[in-house]
Amino acid sequence: MEQQPFKYHIIALFILSILVFIIYTFANHLATPTRYTIDKTTAIYLDQAYRIDPTKSLTLNSFLNEADELIHEPFSTIPWQLAPQDYWLSMKLDNRSAAKKELFAHFDNPMIDYLTVYQLDDQGHLLHTFNLGDRQEQLSLFEYSVPHIEIAIAAQSQSYLVFKIDTTGISKTPINLYGKAEFKDLLRAQAAIWGIFVGVLVMAALYNLVLYYGIRDRVYLIYIGYIISALVLMGSVLGFGFYLWPLPLQILFNHYIVVSNYAITFFTLAFCTMFLRYHKDKCWRYKISIALLFLMFCLAIISFFMVEYISSQIFFAVFVVLYFVCITLIYNRLRSGFRWAKFYVISWIPLIIGAAVQPLELTGIIEYSFTTRHALLVAILCEVTLMAMALADRVRYQREKALYHATHNEQTKLLNSAMLKHAYMALQLSQRPANLCLIKIEHFQSLSHTLNQNQSCQLVVCVAKALELQLSTEREFINLENDLDTCPRIADLSGGILAFISVKTQSAQTLHENLLKIRKALPKHFPVQGFDLQLSYSIGHCPLKNDIGFETWLQNGYFSLIESTPPSRSTNPATISATMNISLAAALQNALKANQLTIYHQPQINLATGQVIGSEALLRWPNAPYEQLNIESLILLAERTGLINELTLWVLDKACQDIAKFNYAGYTEHKVSVNLSAKNLMIHNLIEKIENTLLKHNVPAKQLKFELTESALIVNQQQMINLVEQLTRLGIEVILDDFGTGYSSLNCFVSYNFSTLKIDKSFIIDLPTHSANKVIVKAAIEMAHSLGLKVTAEGVEDATTQQLLRTMGADYGQGYYYSKAIAVDDYLLWLAQNKQAN
Repeated sequence: MEQQPFKYHIIALFILSILVFIIYTFANHLATPTRYTIDKTTAIYLDQAYRIDPTKSLTLNSFLNEADELIHEPFSTIPWQLAPQDYWLSMKLDNRSAAKKELFAHFDNPMIDYLTVYQLDDQGHLLHTFNLGDRQEQLSLFEYSVPHIEIAIAAQSQSYLVFKIDTTGISKTPINLYGKAEFKDLLRAQAAIWGIFVGVLVMAALYNLVLYYGIRDRVYLIYIGYIISALVLMGSVLGFGFYLWPLPLQILFNHYIVVSNYAITFFTLAFCTMFLRYHKDKCWRYKISIALLFLMFCLAIISFFMVEYISSQIFFAVFVVLYFVCITLIYNRLRSGFRWAKFYVISWIPLIIGAAVQPLELTGIIEYSFTTRHALLVAILCEVTLMAMALADRVRYQREKALYHATHNEQTKLLNSAMLKHAYMALQLSQRPANLCLIKIEHFQSLSHTLNQNQSCQLVVCVAKALELQLSTEREFINLENDLDTCPRIADLSGGILAFISVKTQSAQTLHENLLKIRKALPKHFPVQGFDLQLSYSIGHCPLKNDIGFETWLQNGYFSLIESTPPSRSTNPATISATMNISLAAALQNALKANQLTIYHQPQINLATGQVIGSEALLRWPNAPYEQLNIESLILLAERTGLINELTLWVLDKACQDIAKFNYAGYTEHKVSVNLSAKNLMIHNLIEKIENTLLKHNVPAKQLKFELTESALIVNQQQMINLVEQLTRLGIEVILDDFGTGYSSLNCFVSYNFSTLKIDKSFIIDLPTHSANKVIVKAAIEMAHSLGLKVTAEGVEDATTQQLLRTMGADYGQGYYYSKAIAVDDYLLWLAQNKQAN
């Protein structure tokens, strides 16, 4: 597969070499006219002199009579300037041959305002006067576009030519004498290169106009504006514009050539800004670009009312700024990886070279020749060609980008449901059996409210990479895209849901077990901002049936995902943001390190005797603004950010410290309950750490109790059974907390060695008026007693509820009726005041 593109690359390079050879040969023939001026081809001897008239008052007679003021140097040494002055040039022609010579004097500057040529004989008598220049009237288009005169010199005779150049713009005027045949060669070469330039630019403009109507992208209009301004500028500079525009219009272009310069620079910067898509960013570079465009537009308008040699100097200063801004724009984009702009970047190389050659030739640093005279034209021709290639490359890139966006998730860069649908259609055509498999990151919506977009994407990509690695070892999962490098099998359906397809013929149970193995290998943690987020996943799958469409198939997959997710305790929507707030987690971590947290105690009462048998240690964060924070949400936050283990060990230590205080105060039978999370199973050597904490504070194990929720028993069940057994052997009671809100089976009473069952307060608060709750609570108490368990009812808020629970046979009560949770010192005072502790 890789040899075919390489073969076509060889063919393309071969074609390119042929084209380069043709261009080189053609250019070699066009680049020679100035080599055959009359002084190099015939026996005509030239003597040149010049004089500069700053006063603009010199006449022909004064010039001839003041011969001592002449500077006898070649015309190439004349210090041409942008200044209000006249240039007088004298050329002596000495024909020493035996034949009459017909000569053509070519003045290579079609923008001269006034050019007067005087032909004199060897005695100084005036023979002919020729008037040229774009401000002269009644000239032919040929004389306007190619300023020249035709003269004859008799054999063995001398003749004088005097030239007066009067212009407000570019004054440098190269003067060359040609024989008749050589002048025709010059005209042929000029016509050829002008025709190529005009033809290429017009075709490029028409082609891009078609593209604009097809794509509706403004950049094509700007490109056409650049082409037209290049035609106007070069048509004035080189003279072919007289054949493109009506004569009055072209003369207007000549008189206001600076405006044409501003036009081409305006479109250059506008194209650079639009092509590189800065108008989408609205950054400070874009604002600088807009400011410079506005400045150039204003200066172009002002140029209509200024003398050309002054407005030209202003333009050259702006031109330097333009280059700096454009290079800055290009460099910044290249840094950000705009590889598709390579042709546009390359297009600046000929433009920079050509634009540099022109002023160097005008100032005499580079010798004038036909080649240097047309260097800018060739540079613009190359630039326009490369810019057209850049636009084509941009279209290709936009097409690929559109296709990429249609098949990939914009944030995670993973395949999306479009590729999943493509695979579905292929499977339907081939009638292959298949199963849609889904894996969902649990609590992803809560995570996405807290993590920024980049972090959420990193999380999904992290899980996707791990999942892709697992799927790559199983041939049953098909590729969703024909990419030989990545072979992606996963589609991102957003919302933390990843999809893939199995084509192996197998039972639903076998597939489910396989997915469970895959899920087990997925990341359990995700580090973010110094925290270790705890990850869990749900799985789902559904078969492909011939009579269902893609959307139905996908919907069935979602339903299977929901059904496979074990229900959990309802969470108050108002606390969702708090449970996954990373900034809050950072504050919690700092508070833990700074020992700003505390535990409060809520008493537990023996309903039969009224004595305090112990208390539950409840975490509190007394510092504003966290004191009103929902503690349940705070625990969930700690679980999901990896702080729960550190927090549990801290609570354990504080609880044992408080037990030591109770013992010191004489309450040696007082027990303290500490909540234990399923996440705490990850604590290394947990039993050993509990023992060490008890020893540290000299606290008997029988005074410490742990409370486990039903939902905690579902996760890592065998590990939790082992933990409960170890705690029981240690002498620590284990309580089943929040009974009635979880979804474990009654088997938990047989598997776990619990001492007490704690009925959730949701069943107790409305117990006197809620008949259904009475039935449930009474049944729970009787069941617990039959299994040898004690029963604690939390949420006791009045005497009626207390009496009802006592009648039902509940052992212990806990709630606001006795006391809210209070700090340890206040709790000791409460114990003393009630005098009910043993």
